[in-house]
Amino acid sequence: MENNDQVASFSTGDESRFVNERRSNVKSDLIEITEDKLENILIKHIKRMGTRKGWLAPLGLFISVVLANVSATFSAKFGIPASTWEAIFVLSAIGSGVWLLVSLIAMWLNWKESSTDFLICKIKDSDES
Repeated sequence: MENNDQVASFSTGDESRFVNERRSNVKSDLIEITEDKLENILIKHIKRMGTRKGWLAPLGLFISVVLANVSATFSAKFGIPASTWEAIFVLSAIGSGVWLLVSLIAMWLNWKESSTDFLICKIKDSDES
């Protein structure tokens, strides 16, 4: 029965025996904003966020076209000569390479504006960041 008394004393809520100091960190900023203004900010930010991952599609296409061009032996198909097929793949590699380069530059130029911290500052209408 002695063990039951000890268990009961732990469950009574007497935390002062075990807790030296209690701290609370629940302060926060309250941001008031109209729905239409928030919607406009979020729409602009979503477009900017796309630039962070916008380089993935051109990179995948560029790698695929380059690997196909390097490893393939082109032959005449559908009435199109082999040299024309090879030229199509070379032009596709150049085009996807340019697209990749443009996407990487856009990502680099918009990196700060596509961050979550920048979004919060825009919603707060402050110039911190």
